[in-house]
Amino acid sequence: MPRPSVRTAVAAAALTALALSSLTGCAGGSSDTTSLSFLMWGDGGDTQKAYEQVIAAFEAENPGITVNAEFVNTNDYDSVLKTRLSGGAGPDVYGFDPKNLGDFVRDGFAADLSDAAFFGRLDEAAAQEARRGADGDAAYSVPVSQSGNGIIYNAALFEQAGITEVPQTYTELKAAAEALSAAGITPFAMSAQDSWWPQFIAYYAMAQHVFPDDPDAIEELLEGERTFADIRGYADALEVVQDLVPFYMADPLGTNQSAAKSAFLTGQAAMFPATWILSDARAAGVEPGYMNFPTMDADVADMWGSYLVAWGVNPGNDRVDAAEDFIDFFFQDEVYTEFLTAVKAFPTTAGIDVSANDPLFPDMVAAWEGRTFRPVVIPAHPRLQETLLVGMQNLIAGRTDVDAVIVELDAALVEIRANAD
Repeated sequence: MPRPSVRTAVAAAALTALALSSLTGCAGGSSDTTSLSFLMWGDGGDTQKAYEQVIAAFEAENPGITVNAEFVNTNDYDSVLKTRLSGGAGPDVYGFDPKNLGDFVRDGFAADLSDAAFFGRLDEAAAQEARRGADGDAAYSVPVSQSGNGIIYNAALFEQAGITEVPQTYTELKAAAEALSAAGITPFAMSAQDSWWPQFIAYYAMAQHVFPDDPDAIEELLEGERTFADIRGYADALEVVQDLVPFYMADPLGTNQSAAKSAFLTGQAAMFPATWILSDARAAGVEPGYMNFPTMDADVADMWGSYLVAWGVNPGNDRVDAAEDFIDFFFQDEVYTEFLTAVKAFPTTAGIDVSANDPLFPDMVAAWEGRTFRPVVIPAHPRLQETLLVGMQNLIAGRTDVDAVIVELDAALVEIRANAD
């Protein structure tokens, strides 16, 4: 994937939190009223309020359309969404996980949005992401935030531990973690009870360890030209996950992500490996700093940068036009800028300047300059992702080793390719 521009590369720290709103819907109302449902993952907070403001403004401007919002816990979101879609009660607009793309398109749950008015607002990189996995110019999702991911750290805790220089290499990162531990501070707000959360260690490492030597790794894996065992970078990345376990939350398997997040926001943990915490950190009075996440000592241009939030539209409810109207309204410059300001997020459209939204934004832009973002570091398939998540949980718990996880990933890959034939 070509490198996005800095502006497109920049994407929402807090915006993963932005996906924190959702709607389920009914086709209620009178014959003159359309009732839209919108389902998103999240746990409320500033992002929810920002969504509510957008919805209220949209309804005021479109009196014939109402939008019903629902918020679903991140851990339950995927199963709730799939259950509702498959049962015929799916939402009109919903948070879209790329791993579901093939299934949702096959089952008719994702409308082609390439002709929607808002699609032309997307910058080049976001439009390319929207078309990923589709035939021709079709686009079955719309990215609403892209993130050059990294670490938000508590500057006061770094100072308390005597850390005077921001780590630039993996050796320096581990030295900082040792210093934090010695000062009685949890280095990483990382836990493993919620299987999705350790991805925020693994994916940084995979981007840096795999793609400099194997830039076409995803395609080669899917086409059967390579295996995970063939590409040493995947094992190296999992070794990073295992290597950093002493610096995670105590009892990581017994601690959920909400508790890890709380530890960071209350000054008990020093580093949060996702930029979407920034808005919450400001609200909690944490003095935040930003750093790229180094997982090796060599300076590599590749880094994990993902579209953490994308929306899909369900064509099954015959409300595609109204859904597109809502998304088009969301992307209007004034509405979108106000939303991004509220959640401290970066745009996926051209011509939006949010550089003044947070004092850290210029640092983040500078840190991402010249980097090649890798939004997908393993083939986006539910079976493969679940194998990785379970494997990482077992790795962190000491129940397995890196080689065994690689074997499991390759076994899952064989199944995926067989089912595709």
